[in-house]
Amino acid sequence: MKKYLLDTNAFFELLSYLAGKNVRNDRYDFAEIQQGECYISKITELEILSVIGKYGRGVPSQWRTCNRQIAEDGARCGNRYFFNGVKPWKKKTCAAMRKLVKEMIDGTSDILKINVLELDETIIDRAEGFMMHAVRYKFGSQDALIAATAIICSTEEDPMYVVTSDKALLAAMKAEGMGFIIPGKFEENKQKI
Repeated sequence: MKKYLLDTNAFFELLSYLAGKNVRNDRYDFAEIQQGECYISKITELEILSVIGKYGRGVPSQWRTCNRQIAEDGARCGNRYFFNGVKPWKKKTCAAMRKLVKEMIDGTSDILKINVLELDETIIDRAEGFMMHAVRYKFGSQDALIAATAIICSTEEDPMYVVTSDKALLAAMKAEGMGFIIPGKFEENKQKI
């Protein structure tokens, strides 16, 4: 049975998929992922509540200033544009998603069990080493913790695959020789982890 470590965005997309809400255009094979053992990092357990809250708040319609650089001398665009906003999700929907997360983590969900992998000194130390890739690729420390969790929890005989659509994280993981799942495609690096 394959082991999958979902990053925060992939976990949120899985929740949205299960709730019948399509929040992004990424197309993971969730049926395949549900057949395996699913994991999230402790950092994802914390972040997911923030993401659900963001959709619960929505974004108001408003005029915004462009502010893009439009000349080599650093001049910025001063034009304004109208942002249509994002309608907030209903409180009932957000509450149902939080409940689903809790049930998945507690192991009481009929849909899917999610195992939470705690952060320890070994993972933190490995994440610090993984951050060397941040010089070349733009990803955050939370992503380094997720990648390090997969590295530490993998063996050659029993690899853990990260499920993500983050291009910078994917490039850094590829440089490390890690296996991963991206929307619409499974990619397994043959290098040792």
